[in-house]
Amino acid sequence: MTTLRASIPDDLHEAVLAQAEREHISVDALISRTLRATVALPLLGLTVEKRAAQGNWQDFDRIMEQVPDAPPVPGDER
Repeated sequence: MTTLRASIPDDLHEAVLAQAEREHISVDALISRTLRATVALPLLGLTVEKRAAQGNWQDFDRIMEQVPDAPPVPGDER
């Protein structure tokens, strides 16, 4: 493992802390996952398009059926 230090704006730091708490993971895990998705996977040839092509609509529909039919939470509406 390598330690990476970065200076980030306070509001971004607060957002990272909140996201990690919502997902019940550590800040380190959240940042590692995000960096892997944005840097490492494209270098391995795993683009969003290639990853999307591996999915199937039946699984998508099955998962979407579990989403409650409710209005978006405030701030998420378009």
